[in-house]
Amino acid sequence: MKSMGKQTESDEFLNEVIVPASEARTIEVLKGQVLQIVDLEGQQVGDLAAWRLEDPDEYLSPSHTVSSLAKLVPVPGDPILSNHRTPLFRVLRDDVGRHDLVVPCCDPERYSIDYGEPEHGSCLASLEAAIADQPRELPLRGEMCWNVFMNNTVVDGKIVTAAPPHPAGSLIELEVLEDLVVALSACPQDISAVNAFNPTPMALRVKGARD
Repeated sequence: MKSMGKQTESDEFLNEVIVPASEARTIEVLKGQVLQIVDLEGQQVGDLAAWRLEDPDEYLSPSHTVSSLAKLVPVPGDPILSNHRTPLFRVLRDDVGRHDLVVPCCDPERYSIDYGEPEHGSCLASLEAAIADQPRELPLRGEMCWNVFMNNTVVDGKIVTAAPPHPAGSLIELEVLEDLVVALSACPQDISAVNAFNPTPMALRVKGARD
């Protein structure tokens, strides 16, 4: 995939948060920093939510992003927008090139109604647990999440989900355009091919201002 940034082994990270398989974690990032979302073992999807620190009622909006970009998958150079169409991130590098901005994150009802598994973990439940101790109230709904690395395609008008083909260490790198609190769920889906039937951990890594 095309890249707008460079990474070397000497890059130093300001912060790193490991997101265990089937769980979620949060991190704060500041305008000018660079956020990496890294699949540590490969074929894993992460559900990403983000809120502006100064006004959490403004948050990452997949639907507004799709509307403004007029495309289903962002590419390097594209912004990721808020519900007020404020650019929150800009894609700098993308090793995978497959993402979903249409389908809401998995939730307890999804597993109960569609799979008959009411006790199964979900991205929504994981994200709710991760943000529960935040000092500010963060609104959260499934449609607010960006399904990073999710291998969805539209075939004859239907959404088809296949196992992600990307290997361990694949990442997407985002320039941070506003001060944000970010939450990432390492999706627990093991009933369908979303994570190749094997949920694994991810990482959030923060670098300093872009050169």
